[in-house]
Amino acid sequence: NFIIFKKMNILILPGDGIGPEISKQLVKILKTCILYGYNINLIYNYIGGISIDKYNLPLIDNVLKICNESDSIILGCVGGYKWNNYPIKPEEGLLLLRKKLNFFANIRPIKCPFKNIDFLIIRELNGGIYYGKPKGISKQLINSIPTWYSYDTELYNEQEIIRLIKVGFNLSINRKKKITSIDKSNVLNSSKLWKKIVNYVSKQYNNIIVNHLYIDYATIELIKNFKNLDVVITNNIFGDIISDECSLLTGSLGMLPSVSLNNKSLCLFEPCHGSAPDIAGKNIANPIGMLLSLVMMLEYLFNNIYLSNKLFYSIYKVLSYGFCTFDMKKYINNFKLVNTDEFGDLVNYYFYYD
Repeated sequence: NFIIFKKMNILILPGDGIGPEISKQLVKILKTCILYGYNINLIYNYIGGISIDKYNLPLIDNVLKICNESDSIILGCVGGYKWNNYPIKPEEGLLLLRKKLNFFANIRPIKCPFKNIDFLIIRELNGGIYYGKPKGISKQLINSIPTWYSYDTELYNEQEIIRLIKVGFNLSINRKKKITSIDKSNVLNSSKLWKKIVNYVSKQYNNIIVNHLYIDYATIELIKNFKNLDVVITNNIFGDIISDECSLLTGSLGMLPSVSLNNKSLCLFEPCHGSAPDIAGKNIANPIGMLLSLVMMLEYLFNNIYLSNKLFYSIYKVLSYGFCTFDMKKYINNFKLVNTDEFGDLVNYYFYYD
């Protein structure tokens, strides 16, 4: 007997490159969720380069309005060679989306049951050097020589840091109760404040162990001693770098999902990889990062651990049988190469019938 749930408005922004292909695989699973009693209304719209082509902007106000009215947002990916020389970049649409909707925390599970890997990276998403001002590129006279120079500003305030850190500590409560904070407090003032606030907040969570790592050493620890990690918290730019580095652990950047949170319970689900314009339209992209983002949606939005786990193990069952896209073949014994659509169909089959 299925329970009929309230209607959920889910906005899908496929974006550029391989975004439409991998989004299609996620939609297959969402439609199967309807068979479990979920009332899902799928809405499609534009972001990134395709939005520039249509509206001359990477994100328009009407799409932001629809985002605010939705229960959840699914994003494919943005960017591509086509827009390299445009004055406005596709990626500005994603930055604007995060800023306008106040997505301040990005959660990226680094998980692979084949390798006994399971930890989280919690990245601050709405501050730091990507948004700090002043920033720019200009010319000035240096030693009487006209010289180009550039500048960016790493800027954080106490409230931005505290709200991110508390997400990490609260998630750690139901895990191994261990926090690893990554900074560069031996050099950067912003990191000195970060470390000070981590130590302050930790006093409210007496049963959680806190460890501090400098970013340069952390890049080594993430690969060599990942089993010592549970919940990693860090700023925007460091989180951007190390979460991509962790694709070395799972086998492919196409394997990493994420969810971004704001303070109004709106979630943005997206894979961690780029738009891969070189393989766009060839039906060979790895959809696992997108499908694992749906695993997170089933847990965080649907509050259905059963279906979340069922989808997670359906994905890895397909891999355990040797089926994989071309980027995974060197990691799979006796691999059987399948395309993007075939992989999505296999996962959907096991998700429903197994």
